[in-house]
Amino acid sequence: MSESEKVIRCLYQITHDYDKGFDHQIAELLQMGLERFNLDIGILSLITEGRYIIQHVVCPNDVPLKAGDEFSYDLSYCWVTVDAGGPIAIEHVGESDVLGQHPAYLEFGLESYIGIPIKLAGEVVGTLNFTSPNPYPREFRDIDIDSLKLMATWIEVELTRQQQREELERLNRKLESLVRTDPLTELPNRRFLFEHIGQSLNMLNRRKSQGALVLVDLDHFKRVNDTYGHQRGDLVLMEVAEVLRNAIRNYDFVGRYGGEEFMLWLQDIELHKVDAVCERIRQGLSKMPLDGITVTASMGVCHFHCENTPSFSAEETIDRIIYLADTAMFDAKHAGRDCYVIYKNTSLAVSQLEALA
Repeated sequence: MSESEKVIRCLYQITHDYDKGFDHQIAELLQMGLERFNLDIGILSLITEGRYIIQHVVCPNDVPLKAGDEFSYDLSYCWVTVDAGGPIAIEHVGESDVLGQHPAYLEFGLESYIGIPIKLAGEVVGTLNFTSPNPYPREFRDIDIDSLKLMATWIEVELTRQQQREELERLNRKLESLVRTDPLTELPNRRFLFEHIGQSLNMLNRRKSQGALVLVDLDHFKRVNDTYGHQRGDLVLMEVAEVLRNAIRNYDFVGRYGGEEFMLWLQDIELHKVDAVCERIRQGLSKMPLDGITVTASMGVCHFHCENTPSFSAEETIDRIIYLADTAMFDAKHAGRDCYVIYKNTSLAVSQLEALA
């Protein structure tokens, strides 16, 4: 088997160990390079903002290098590699015009060096290099350079693949956020509201706990849009969203129900504590910095308690709770607005909701 075939076969085996993880593959690749070149130290580096950062290293135990170590880029051999734009191989650094008086040579005494730039999207991001304190016993050959190029190519392909995967995951997270979030207020949208409430209600039923749903409808909001324009109206909705966030506990939930309506889901809350939440909302709305625009809201509340009903249907129960909260909200409007009404001013058992809705 030729030397080229040995390199290709070894590299093939390393690339197929993907189930062991990238760190393992790089360690194996560096070890392969050390054996191939008969050198002592193998490093995959990152070069950023004038710093040379060791990402992966294989070296003897008595060599004080580890992943995460940083050096000034100017104090590393790699500037020569990067400047050359391709592979560099030097058997006797001390005899080299370029590196013989280099601070890295004077400091570390690394006599033999072979390295190559690592690029992503055409930009140099680091280097792959192998060094030793001992002079290389023969000249580096074309097969050595070809082997180094093969290793660098695999690293570049793998780093590109990782970068693409990370970008895809980022875009997927962004898409998921867009699907679940109201773009104006950055609150959960109607769809996500119902997903969350359904899951939470099932949990409350199993625990025989209690909760409340609050509908918040801004009073005469059309006048704001007609008088000040929709752009100003959007700013008002964004401020209202912030007031609602600040009015609830960190495990409660608030979302945009539609238009100028918002929905609060308060779990594990006693009836008398709902009053405090609604009053915080009223006070928060009255203090919004809106240059003369007065914003109030009519709020309807349905408070309920669960009995761990065996034939429980979260979807149907949510519909009934919303209907009763909506009824209470219209009662608040008829009472003069800028207030809240709790349906029947009591806590209703989930089993009672069907008869009332």
